[in-house]
Amino acid sequence: MSKPWNAPVACIGLAAYVGMLFRFPVLVRLVQAGEVSVAQSAPTVIGALCLLVASLGLLLRRPARGWLFAVAAVLLLLGLAWLPTLVFSFWLWLGVLAAVAGAAIGFLGGRGGRPAA
Repeated sequence: MSKPWNAPVACIGLAAYVGMLFRFPVLVRLVQAGEVSVAQSAPTVIGALCLLVASLGLLLRRPARGWLFAVAAVLLLLGLAWLPTLVFSFWLWLGVLAAVAGAAIGFLGGRGGRPAA
């Protein structure tokens, strides 16, 4: 994966973050009602923030940090497992896909390219 994929992956990651942001009040209500514990909701919140930071960095043409995208993917997958799927399913899956693609860009971006002259 190379630089032409940076902007689309970053925009998909930011779109997923914004989508999750609109659903966070529902998550807050679930935590306040006691239906979901804070420990169950923490991976989703932290994963979304990791995705935001990594996507903004990728959009601003900073070197891709594959580990930050990988952490976001793992945390968002954990959130998918722990939260009711009707609350966050589409936006979390979109975030996971963007995080996996960002991790691939970060980890594989420096490899493969042009052969040494």
